[in-house]
Amino acid sequence: MARLVARGKYLYDDERKFFARGVSYGPFPENSRRERYPEPERAAADFALMAEMGVNVVRCYVPPPPWMLDEAIRRNLRLMVGIPWPFHMAFLDSRETAAGIRESIRKGVESMRPYGDAILAYSLGNEIRADIARWYGPRKVSSFLRELYDIGKQADPDGLFTYSNYPTTEYLDLSYLDFVCFNVYLHREEDYRRYLTHLMAATGGRPLMLSETGMDTIREGEEHQAELLTWQARAAFELGLSGFIVFAFTDEWHTGGVEISDWAFGLVKKDRAPKRAFAAVGEIFRGQLPPPFPRAPNASVIVCAYNAAATIGACVESLKTQNYPDYEVIVVDDGSNDATAQLVRSSGQLVISIEHRGLAAARNAGVEAASGDIIAFLDADARADADWLYHLVEAIVRRGAAAAGGPNFAPPECDAAYAFAPGIPREVRGEGDQLTQLCGCNMAIRKSALQNVGGFDTVFEAAGDDVDLSWRLAELPDDQRAPIVSAPGAVVIHERRATLRDYLRQQRGYGAGEALLYKKYPLRAPQHAGLYGGNGSWLSALMGGPRVYHGAFGRGLFQSMYSGADLPWLAELPQSAPWLMICGLFLVFGWPVSALIFAIGCLGIFISIATAVLAATFADVGSHPMSLMDRTRLGLLYFIGPPLRGFARVHSGPVVIPPDQTQVSFAFRGRIVFTSNDGSLADKIDSSKLLAEMRAALFRLGLAVAVTDGFKSWDLNVMLPRPFQFPINAIRIDANSIALVWRMRLQPSSAVAAVVLFLISISIGWPAAVVCVVFAIGFTASVWRVPAAITAAARSVADAHGLTLSAGDSM
Repeated sequence: MARLVARGKYLYDDERKFFARGVSYGPFPENSRRERYPEPERAAADFALMAEMGVNVVRCYVPPPPWMLDEAIRRNLRLMVGIPWPFHMAFLDSRETAAGIRESIRKGVESMRPYGDAILAYSLGNEIRADIARWYGPRKVSSFLRELYDIGKQADPDGLFTYSNYPTTEYLDLSYLDFVCFNVYLHREEDYRRYLTHLMAATGGRPLMLSETGMDTIREGEEHQAELLTWQARAAFELGLSGFIVFAFTDEWHTGGVEISDWAFGLVKKDRAPKRAFAAVGEIFRGQLPPPFPRAPNASVIVCAYNAAATIGACVESLKTQNYPDYEVIVVDDGSNDATAQLVRSSGQLVISIEHRGLAAARNAGVEAASGDIIAFLDADARADADWLYHLVEAIVRRGAAAAGGPNFAPPECDAAYAFAPGIPREVRGEGDQLTQLCGCNMAIRKSALQNVGGFDTVFEAAGDDVDLSWRLAELPDDQRAPIVSAPGAVVIHERRATLRDYLRQQRGYGAGEALLYKKYPLRAPQHAGLYGGNGSWLSALMGGPRVYHGAFGRGLFQSMYSGADLPWLAELPQSAPWLMICGLFLVFGWPVSALIFAIGCLGIFISIATAVLAATFADVGSHPMSLMDRTRLGLLYFIGPPLRGFARVHSGPVVIPPDQTQVSFAFRGRIVFTSNDGSLADKIDSSKLLAEMRAALFRLGLAVAVTDGFKSWDLNVMLPRPFQFPINAIRIDANSIALVWRMRLQPSSAVAAVVLFLISISIGWPAAVVCVVFAIGFTASVWRVPAAITAAARSVADAHGLTLSAGDSM
């Protein structure tokens, strides 16, 4: 046996994924050798039974003697070894106690290091009591466990280290561990799957193992135990966990020097007679992992590539070995001018070449050519895990979902600063195991759901199409709508940008995509919709006051960390484009006018730099080594990345009116009547369809248009382009369904804000007043173009239906 390594979300034995199929063993009373294990003959027989049921990992709560390690090697078993210390006591009250714990870890690891190949991992503790964690505080307990981890790594640098947490202290920061273990006893499958899905997301890019679960057969019976452990084991591997350990192998169990006789959690009895669960769990352990589909739907994998010659080869290779029975791979070459298409053809994969029209159009071309019932999407600069497609499809089929999405992680060799830079897109979690937004580099969708929403909107050429699709899926009628769910085991390794120039270009593109989303959904502001996972950053959590639900005396069953969301806008303000724009104006106009205004501008810039430094300092990088230079570069990315993205979001582009519409004059109100070619009223137009088509036409002209709630006198509100963003009551579909009645009227709050801003500007001095006047001119120009846009949109709708427009007030 060779040592295992933790790589990404899974454990590996050389290049093969390793699934821990385990049982716990002990503690036992002392044997004749004063060891807390059975006699060697009994242990050898137990190991033989374990091997018979397909076990490959044995969890021990005390270090095993050498003969036991030798027997494990002979049976091809690995041990997860616990090193006992008084974690159930107030262990930090005494320096001597803490020092003794450190020494126990050092000696325990050093003594077992010669048998490293037989050791899956060293466990640094098990279920520190919630009231103790509350008494000392999560940070202090986490820091002490980090000390133990560092001591263990010094004693055995190649060893894997973990700690068995449980829901009551889920909030402990254990991001430095090689992999994460949780003891979870949940007996309802829905709750169990939902909680494990949550843990898979919470543990990020590290493996997750279920280190204890089971059922007492004295109270529940052997039949119930077998049924429970069967679906629990299957669910754990279907969700993508790296291991499943049953508590316990045998009913024989001693703790605190006392035999436990009123619990019977074993898979075998004290005399080693197998219970029903022994065979039931063994069937899962000996079978294929993850468990195969009973009826796997055919799937299509679509990769859209544009000038991706540097990465497409690795991407396609990762798709050749998917653990899925029936799938095809389609690469859409979106007008590349490099060797992308040739490389794909040389690998034997299907290539569809189209003119360069952007990401959404390329995805639609792939969907049109796909034959699968479920269509998965992978970016050309990403590599899929061998079980990626399995987990996506499994989540969709089991949950009856419309779509599923998984996480993406940076490659291990990635530059540290860019691996953890702000603004990296990801899926956005909703309640339970659902998502509110998919991430386009790792998602799968039913083809029928894609057809129901009309595919991807081709206006999104570089970014935003995945978010738009997610929102449209959520807005489908009840008879067509299905949830979007999380598939946390569907892992892809996604390349990060390698240079500052590429990173800034990426952030600018994301900002432009967000601007388009604002225009299409003006009432769903990014900060409220969690756009691209932008909500819930470290700073939002800090300013909003992260809180832990402890329960009475710290004994609440589930004590998750919740990010405070009370002040997210204020928390992100120093890293926003408007903040820096205002600070810049204070610097420019304050210098010749007022030292105070200039000082305020300097203070604002300093605050922005300080928040970037804090962001880089406290960024969650897990166990990834970060030098001072890496942190400095990360701080630079925090300082310039979010504002640049914000500038791109604000600069959403002007309203573009077709050349033949420029003769339309400005008017505050108007009426546009649709007529047939023979001059009769076109009274057969459906009003709801006309409304949707007008909204789409205005959106493509560059206006943000919101549909009202149905209780107002106007059906559509036009929102002016950023940075003005004032709503205008604009369009109403007349009752006879043949006319558009529109009126421009600023809402009172907007007018009041403009007056207050002007008065403040005058009181500050002439430079600020000049800025205010420039702003007013830009606002007026934006308003001036709205009537022309309404008329142009009406003409495009009329042309689509073969209608004409009468000479109304706005013509």
